[in-house]
Amino acid sequence: MPFLCFMVREITHLIMTKLATNSLEGYTQSGPLFQAKTQRVKKLLEKSLASSPIKTESPISGVELFYPTGPFKVTSADMNGVEVREEANGWWKLRERGEMQEGVEEGLASVAEVLREHGPMDGVMGFSQGAALAAMVTSLLETGRSESFAKVTDGMPFPQTFAELQHPPLKFGVCFSGLLNKHAKYAAFYEPKIQTPVLHVLGSMDTIVEESESLALADRCEDGGASMVIRHAGTHTVPTSERDIAAVIQCIRNVYPGGNTTAKKEEEEDVLDMDMPF
Repeated sequence: MPFLCFMVREITHLIMTKLATNSLEGYTQSGPLFQAKTQRVKKLLEKSLASSPIKTESPISGVELFYPTGPFKVTSADMNGVEVREEANGWWKLRERGEMQEGVEEGLASVAEVLREHGPMDGVMGFSQGAALAAMVTSLLETGRSESFAKVTDGMPFPQTFAELQHPPLKFGVCFSGLLNKHAKYAAFYEPKIQTPVLHVLGSMDTIVEESESLALADRCEDGGASMVIRHAGTHTVPTSERDIAAVIQCIRNVYPGGNTTAKKEEEEDVLDMDMPF
């Protein structure tokens, strides 16, 4: 059986995959646009699984990706007059960072519906706003998270759409240029820390989401190997180089027992050659 992972891109898009994976696009993006921009990730992941299936009870040798689109249409008025493409969407309406965001519940409900229709999924990947959402979804699916929400005064209630959802915890998350929703209303998403293994991928030349913002999100994920940070030489984008993507793929494989040992020697060397924290 394949696995499913979420991939969140920028602020508005989502991609879901079955290995299986769910992928989330960023702000001013759409599912189809994010799909086009992440084709290289998909192809290299398929190649890795085809050549070296992950040995589980039902070996994983393929991947199915889902690319949902955020529920909110983004207009030039939302971007201070900056022209936006026709297919621009978001997972919630963008407000200043650190403020309470409008529409988070609706964005989460959209993802819950995809999980209900196409799950169970193994993981989630997201970019920018999508990465912020990916981390929140990863948190919501963890055992005992609803109790954390109940303990927070004046916080956001545990989403009813997730309370009604029958879905196991994800095996992994991947956040490209991710950021933290810092408002106190969202504290229960991050406290206690997210236990699911989450890889944080940062662009060293990113001027949209500063490194400190992505590291703040990484800090809300459990240490000791569950949370990893790698950097690529690009800007605010999903990396496309084979070396960068190989690192992401290896991190995904590592969450499965025996996933690392089934990788081909040359693939392992590609990853081990890199300056990585694991």
